[in-house]
Amino acid sequence: MNGRITQLDGLRAIAIIAVFWHHAFETKLAWMGVDLFFILSGFLITDILIRSRNRRILAYLGSFYGRRIRRILPPYFLLLGITCVLFGAWWLKSWYYYLGFMNLLPITHVKFPDSLAILWSLAVEEQFYIVWPFIVFSFSERWIARLAIFLVVLAPLLRWFCTPLFSDYVPIYSETPFRMDLLAIGALVSIVWRKRRTLIETYGRYGILLSAGGLAGTVFFSHFAHVKRTAHTPVSNFLAYEFSLVICLGLFVWALSGWRVGVLQFKPLQYIGRISYSLYLIHLTTLMICWKYFGNDSYTSAALASLIAFVYAALSWKYFEQPIITSGHRAQPILVPTVSPGLRATAMRARL
Repeated sequence: MNGRITQLDGLRAIAIIAVFWHHAFETKLAWMGVDLFFILSGFLITDILIRSRNRRILAYLGSFYGRRIRRILPPYFLLLGITCVLFGAWWLKSWYYYLGFMNLLPITHVKFPDSLAILWSLAVEEQFYIVWPFIVFSFSERWIARLAIFLVVLAPLLRWFCTPLFSDYVPIYSETPFRMDLLAIGALVSIVWRKRRTLIETYGRYGILLSAGGLAGTVFFSHFAHVKRTAHTPVSNFLAYEFSLVICLGLFVWALSGWRVGVLQFKPLQYIGRISYSLYLIHLTTLMICWKYFGNDSYTSAALASLIAFVYAALSWKYFEQPIITSGHRAQPILVPTVSPGLRATAMRARL
């Protein structure tokens, strides 16, 4: 059966709202919305790859990269064009960084428009897309799960031991080796979902408690041990992101379980989740424009920026992104995983 786990759209909406609030008001812990996006990506991409690896390698790679190109690049290039119009094209002299290496810009001290600062996370995902398809094609699900566990353990150790190599927290926050545990945990959950789905449906509801525990740990250690994302100490770089992983993982498995997820199935929230990619791309641009005229601390700026970003993303989705995605699906359909009986009532055709 073709199906879409609709509550994951609601979870995407929560993620993009958190990111917007982080940038608009510097809201504490709202930066974790990006981490939630990473877990979602690790889960969905791993599932797509596993379901299509019965093909020959060229067809397998062509299908995957074709879908990713249609989904990611058109809105991305549109954003770059808008940036040139609004802020000039001076930054294009370093064009090669924008081919999947945008997270290197801050550590190389190359100048770029502030509105493009959010592209670091897109680079992390693109770098993941380069490597992960070959791993999924080459190994069994058991070995993929083992590798995912290894990466979940390795990333925080790298953050701890590599902290002295950098003068501030930005590389630890934005470089793939230090954030790959989020993508890996999403991949691990994907395999569990495929093999032992009843475990998540039965026990995933307790993810709320897991998130609450991670939040309590974050509050406690930030207050008594000054552990926070920007502190740039080995302890902070180890614990702050681990607490984020726990919080986001708890929310994710709760959503997958289908237990009392009605809030995530609220239609307007699901729609925000559906258009969240363009919302993410454009939101900092709209904030900067509104800050220029209404001030950085103005609720008017935030409200107007969110409205402009929403209208932009809605139009982009309907008239630009969705037609491109749909044409790709007609050309080469891919089945999505069967949704369990408990979730069938909320499932619909998958379009990533």
